[in-house]
Amino acid sequence: MSAAAVFPSWAMLEPFVFRRDDSSSFPDKTTAPIRASATTSLGAPFRVAFVFADPPRVSRLYAHLPGFPDPNQETPLAILGTHRHLVLLRVATQTSTWRTVQDFFVYSADDPSELRLLPPCTEPFVEFFRRHYSSSSSEEESEEERRLDVMSMGIVTRGEGEQDFAVVELTLFKPRRCTEVHADICLFRSSSSLDGEWDSMRVPIVHSDQDDAWEQLSSWQTDAVVPVGRWLCWIDYHGGILFLDVFGPGPTTPTVSFLGLPLVKFKFPSDHDRSKACSRLYRVVTPIHGGRALKFVHVDRNDHVGYGPLRFGGEFTITCHTLQLGSVDVLNKSTLELWAANPPKLLPRVILMLPLVNIDRPHVVHFLFSDFKYALKKMWVVAIDMSTNKVESFSKYVNGRDDIGSVDADLTEERSTDPWPFLPCEFSKYLSMSR
Repeated sequence: MSAAAVFPSWAMLEPFVFRRDDSSSFPDKTTAPIRASATTSLGAPFRVAFVFADPPRVSRLYAHLPGFPDPNQETPLAILGTHRHLVLLRVATQTSTWRTVQDFFVYSADDPSELRLLPPCTEPFVEFFRRHYSSSSSEEESEEERRLDVMSMGIVTRGEGEQDFAVVELTLFKPRRCTEVHADICLFRSSSSLDGEWDSMRVPIVHSDQDDAWEQLSSWQTDAVVPVGRWLCWIDYHGGILFLDVFGPGPTTPTVSFLGLPLVKFKFPSDHDRSKACSRLYRVVTPIHGGRALKFVHVDRNDHVGYGPLRFGGEFTITCHTLQLGSVDVLNKSTLELWAANPPKLLPRVILMLPLVNIDRPHVVHFLFSDFKYALKKMWVVAIDMSTNKVESFSKYVNGRDDIGSVDADLTEERSTDPWPFLPCEFSKYLSMSR
């Protein structure tokens, strides 16, 4: 077997980072050959290792973080995003005065032995202040490191085979007495030597005069950041998608445009109901066809339960939409006859959650479901061919109470109370190509 066949063409990456500070529990090179070590800006050494598996098996990231903050106080290492051959990691360490310092590392399949540290961001929060402060105040401000919102950050490469990339934070500026919403952007554009700098700006959001665009943008809450082609997309699953063209032609200031999701038949919850809606559990936007399209999958349950088993008599529908460049193709929106097409042992009558589109075969969607019997839940991954409604595969994800005392106890405890979407990741494909 060739070395290129070792790694899958894409991976379902577990966002939970397996922290293993005991060297004996950190996977060896045989188990996890893709590994790297680095040092934070405060001089704290750490190392990471990937274990890749063919979907529907889940791939993992392990981290060795001796002396780092307690995970109950601070998330010491998180996967912020992936695009093509790159992975963006955020590492947090603390000073002697308990101040948390963020470091951002980019991991490339072109050189999987190295984690490259980005320069710190010292940009002020609003571009106006940077331009109009006095020179002395501006210099003082520029010395302070800015804490970025990791839930609003993503990474995107310029194109297939390109080395240039951008790391971007995008948040919305929503003045109370204004009918316009602007995007506050903080971005890092790389060069081959990684000597780029952070920049910040405020830009208007372009939309096609949609009647409810202002309402959706004024209550915006980022649920996911997804790269598609050369764009980065910020997604609010109750509203729509913000498209940012970082590498577009013309001036250095990028453009941001808004497109509503096809949810016209569904009621938008008020702000205080958003947490109950648990939209990230039942909706996903995934790039397909090499980034030339986006696929939106929506699981709509009618029993008004956010996270939990279907109530007696409860039902749900699964709807798929595909967004091509410049046009929208709405697929079949009827209720899928899943149970008529599958025996009960393959698909119990339970709610399907956390949809994830198969990158290689976009007509296949992976879902997670749980038995909801105990606090520590058993969960399975099921792959369904949406063109035939039939189950392709069925595999265990976490083993509930049987995982107590096992090496997966921390994952089971975390996911029983806080299930989270898998990250579609092509990083493993580029590892095979580089070898």
